[in-house]
Amino acid sequence: MVDHDRLIDALSMTAQPVRRISPAWARALMWMPVALLLGYLFTRPLHRAALDWSAPNAGIAIAGILLSLALGAGALVAAFTVSVAGSAARLRGGMMAAFAAWLVCAALAIGASAHPAGKLGQGSYCFTFILVAGLPMIGAVLLALRRTRSLAPLRSLALAGGGIGFLSFGLLGFCHPVGMSAVDFAMHLAAALALAIVTVALGRAAVAA
Repeated sequence: MVDHDRLIDALSMTAQPVRRISPAWARALMWMPVALLLGYLFTRPLHRAALDWSAPNAGIAIAGILLSLALGAGALVAAFTVSVAGSAARLRGGMMAAFAAWLVCAALAIGASAHPAGKLGQGSYCFTFILVAGLPMIGAVLLALRRTRSLAPLRSLALAGGGIGFLSFGLLGFCHPVGMSAVDFAMHLAAALALAIVTVALGRAAVAA
Protein backbone atom coordinates (compact mmCIF):
# COMPACT_ATOMS: atom_id res chain seq x y z
CA MET A 1 0.00 0.00 0.00
CA VAL A 2 1.33 3.38 -1.03
CA ASP A 3 -0.91 5.48 1.24
CA HIS A 4 0.46 4.60 4.67
CA ASP A 5 -1.67 7.20 6.41
CA ARG A 6 -4.78 5.52 5.06
CA LEU A 7 -3.54 2.15 6.36
CA ILE A 8 -2.83 3.63 9.80
CA ASP A 9 -6.30 5.20 9.91
CA ALA A 10 -7.92 1.90 8.94
CA LEU A 11 -6.02 -0.01 11.62
CA SER A 12 -6.84 2.64 14.20
CA MET A 13 -10.54 2.32 13.47
CA THR A 14 -10.53 -1.45 13.99
CA ALA A 15 -8.16 -1.59 17.00
CA GLN A 16 -9.64 -2.65 20.32
CA PRO A 17 -8.36 -1.60 23.74
CA VAL A 18 -6.11 -4.14 25.45
CA ARG A 19 -7.50 -5.40 28.75
CA ARG A 20 -5.01 -5.11 31.58
CA ILE A 21 -3.82 -8.43 33.01
CA SER A 22 -4.43 -8.97 36.71
CA PRO A 23 -1.32 -9.33 38.91
CA ALA A 24 0.19 -12.80 39.03
CA TRP A 25 -0.76 -13.28 42.69
CA ALA A 26 -4.40 -12.38 41.94
CA ARG A 27 -4.54 -14.84 39.04
CA ALA A 28 -3.03 -17.56 41.20
CA LEU A 29 -5.54 -16.79 43.96
CA MET A 30 -8.37 -17.14 41.42
CA TRP A 31 -7.20 -20.32 39.69
CA MET A 32 -5.79 -22.23 42.67
CA PRO A 33 -9.24 -22.98 44.22
CA VAL A 34 -10.48 -24.09 40.79
CA ALA A 35 -7.54 -26.48 40.42
CA LEU A 36 -7.96 -27.85 43.95
CA LEU A 37 -11.69 -28.37 43.46
CA LEU A 38 -11.08 -30.26 40.22
CA GLY A 39 -8.42 -32.39 41.89
CA TYR A 40 -10.73 -33.16 44.79
CA LEU A 41 -13.67 -34.09 42.54
CA PHE A 42 -11.58 -36.35 40.32
CA THR A 43 -10.16 -38.23 43.32
CA ARG A 44 -13.55 -38.80 44.95
CA PRO A 45 -13.98 -42.28 43.35
CA LEU A 46 -10.64 -43.41 44.80
CA HIS A 47 -10.60 -45.23 48.12
CA ARG A 48 -9.83 -42.71 50.87
CA ALA A 49 -8.73 -42.97 54.48
CA ALA A 50 -9.00 -39.70 56.37
CA LEU A 51 -5.97 -38.34 58.19
CA ASP A 52 -6.06 -39.15 61.89
CA TRP A 53 -6.07 -35.62 63.29
CA SER A 54 -5.73 -36.96 66.85
CA ALA A 55 -2.55 -38.91 66.12
CA PRO A 56 0.47 -37.90 68.24
CA ASN A 57 2.43 -36.71 65.19
CA ALA A 58 -0.51 -35.18 63.32
CA GLY A 59 1.23 -31.81 63.46
CA ILE A 60 3.81 -33.11 60.98
CA ALA A 61 1.08 -33.96 58.46
CA ILE A 62 -0.70 -30.64 58.99
CA ALA A 63 2.53 -28.71 58.48
CA GLY A 64 3.21 -30.76 55.34
CA ILE A 65 -0.23 -29.94 53.93
CA LEU A 66 0.11 -26.21 54.60
CA LEU A 67 3.63 -26.07 53.17
CA SER A 68 2.58 -28.04 50.09
CA LEU A 69 -0.29 -25.64 49.40
CA ALA A 70 1.94 -22.62 50.00
CA LEU A 71 4.63 -23.96 47.66
CA GLY A 72 2.01 -24.79 45.05
CA ALA A 73 0.62 -21.25 45.23
CA GLY A 74 4.12 -19.76 45.04
CA ALA A 75 5.00 -21.84 41.99
CA LEU A 76 1.78 -20.78 40.24
CA VAL A 77 2.51 -17.12 40.97
CA ALA A 78 5.99 -17.61 39.48
CA ALA A 79 4.53 -19.35 36.41
CA PHE A 80 2.07 -16.52 35.81
CA THR A 81 4.80 -13.93 36.38
CA VAL A 82 7.15 -15.51 33.82
CA SER A 83 4.32 -15.62 31.26
CA VAL A 84 4.16 -11.81 31.14
CA ALA A 85 6.73 -10.21 28.84
CA GLY A 86 9.35 -8.22 30.72
CA SER A 87 8.71 -9.99 34.02
CA ALA A 88 11.07 -12.35 35.77
CA ALA A 89 10.35 -14.75 38.60
CA ARG A 90 13.07 -15.61 41.06
CA LEU A 91 13.00 -18.10 43.86
CA ARG A 92 12.68 -15.85 46.87
CA GLY A 93 14.10 -16.64 50.27
CA GLY A 94 10.64 -17.43 51.62
CA MET A 95 10.05 -20.06 48.95
CA MET A 96 13.43 -21.64 49.57
CA ALA A 97 12.77 -21.69 53.32
CA ALA A 98 9.32 -23.22 52.77
CA PHE A 99 10.82 -25.90 50.54
CA ALA A 100 13.48 -26.69 53.15
CA ALA A 101 10.77 -26.92 55.84
CA TRP A 102 8.75 -29.21 53.57
CA LEU A 103 11.74 -31.52 53.22
CA VAL A 104 12.15 -31.52 57.01
CA CYS A 105 8.48 -32.52 57.40
CA ALA A 106 9.01 -35.33 54.88
CA ALA A 107 12.06 -36.54 56.83
CA LEU A 108 10.11 -36.44 60.10
CA ALA A 109 7.23 -38.35 58.50
CA ILE A 110 9.66 -41.02 57.30
CA GLY A 111 11.15 -41.17 60.78
CA ALA A 112 7.66 -41.62 62.25
CA SER A 113 7.00 -44.66 60.07
CA ALA A 114 7.22 -48.16 61.52
CA HIS A 115 9.21 -49.17 58.43
CA PRO A 116 11.13 -46.07 57.29
CA ALA A 117 12.81 -47.71 54.29
CA GLY A 118 9.67 -49.35 52.93
CA LYS A 119 9.55 -51.95 50.20
CA LEU A 120 9.09 -52.06 46.44
CA GLY A 121 5.50 -51.56 45.37
CA GLN A 122 4.69 -49.34 48.33
CA GLY A 123 3.23 -45.97 47.42
CA SER A 124 1.36 -47.11 44.31
CA TYR A 125 -1.90 -45.66 45.68
CA CYS A 126 -0.21 -42.32 46.35
CA PHE A 127 1.24 -42.30 42.84
CA THR A 128 -2.21 -42.90 41.36
CA PHE A 129 -3.86 -40.33 43.62
CA ILE A 130 -1.37 -37.59 42.70
CA LEU A 131 -1.77 -38.27 38.97
CA VAL A 132 -5.58 -38.36 39.15
CA ALA A 133 -5.63 -35.14 41.19
CA GLY A 134 -3.05 -33.36 39.06
CA LEU A 135 -4.23 -34.11 35.53
CA PRO A 136 -7.41 -31.98 35.70
CA MET A 137 -5.39 -29.24 37.39
CA ILE A 138 -3.16 -29.16 34.32
CA GLY A 139 -6.15 -28.28 32.16
CA ALA A 140 -7.16 -25.43 34.46
CA VAL A 141 -3.66 -23.96 34.66
CA LEU A 142 -3.09 -24.21 30.90
CA LEU A 143 -6.36 -22.38 30.36
CA ALA A 144 -5.11 -19.62 32.68
CA LEU A 145 -1.70 -19.41 30.98
CA ARG A 146 -3.29 -19.10 27.53
CA ARG A 147 -4.59 -15.69 28.60
CA THR A 148 -1.11 -14.18 28.25
CA ARG A 149 0.84 -16.93 26.44
CA SER A 150 4.55 -16.86 27.30
CA LEU A 151 7.85 -15.91 25.70
CA ALA A 152 9.47 -18.54 27.95
CA PRO A 153 6.92 -21.38 27.70
CA LEU A 154 9.20 -24.11 29.04
CA ARG A 155 9.97 -22.18 32.21
CA SER A 156 6.35 -21.14 32.71
CA LEU A 157 5.13 -24.69 32.21
CA ALA A 158 7.83 -26.23 34.41
CA LEU A 159 6.89 -23.87 37.24
CA ALA A 160 3.19 -24.58 36.67
CA GLY A 161 3.85 -28.33 36.69
CA GLY A 162 5.75 -28.01 39.96
CA GLY A 163 2.90 -26.02 41.45
CA ILE A 164 0.39 -28.65 40.38
CA GLY A 165 2.54 -31.34 41.98
CA PHE A 166 2.62 -29.52 45.32
CA LEU A 167 -1.13 -28.82 45.22
CA SER A 168 -1.65 -32.55 44.65
CA PHE A 169 0.61 -33.26 47.65
CA GLY A 170 -1.61 -30.98 49.70
CA LEU A 171 -4.74 -32.92 48.72
CA LEU A 172 -3.03 -36.23 49.36
CA GLY A 173 -2.10 -35.12 52.87
CA PHE A 174 -5.76 -35.17 53.92
CA CYS A 175 -6.00 -38.91 53.29
CA HIS A 176 -2.47 -40.09 54.07
CA PRO A 177 -1.10 -41.49 57.33
CA VAL A 178 1.33 -39.29 59.23
CA GLY A 179 4.21 -41.69 58.66
CA MET A 180 5.51 -42.68 55.25
CA SER A 181 8.40 -44.74 53.97
CA ALA A 182 11.26 -43.57 51.79
CA VAL A 183 9.86 -45.67 48.94
CA ASP A 184 6.47 -44.01 49.38
CA PHE A 185 8.07 -40.56 49.30
CA ALA A 186 9.97 -41.50 46.14
CA MET A 187 6.67 -42.44 44.51
CA HIS A 188 5.28 -39.02 45.49
CA LEU A 189 8.20 -37.33 43.76
CA ALA A 190 7.90 -39.60 40.70
CA ALA A 191 4.23 -38.69 40.30
CA ALA A 192 5.00 -34.97 40.61
CA LEU A 193 7.75 -35.30 37.99
CA ALA A 194 5.30 -37.08 35.68
CA LEU A 195 2.81 -34.22 36.11
CA ALA A 196 5.51 -31.66 35.26
CA ILE A 197 6.46 -33.58 32.10
CA VAL A 198 2.82 -33.86 31.00
CA THR A 199 2.28 -30.14 31.69
CA VAL A 200 5.24 -29.19 29.49
CA ALA A 201 4.32 -31.67 26.76
CA LEU A 202 0.66 -30.64 26.55
CA GLY A 203 1.13 -26.93 27.07
CA ARG A 204 4.12 -26.07 24.93
CA ALA A 205 2.12 -25.35 21.78
CA ALA A 206 -0.82 -23.83 23.65
CA VAL A 207 1.21 -21.40 25.76
CA ALA A 208 4.02 -20.34 23.40
CA ALA A 209 3.67 -16.73 22.31
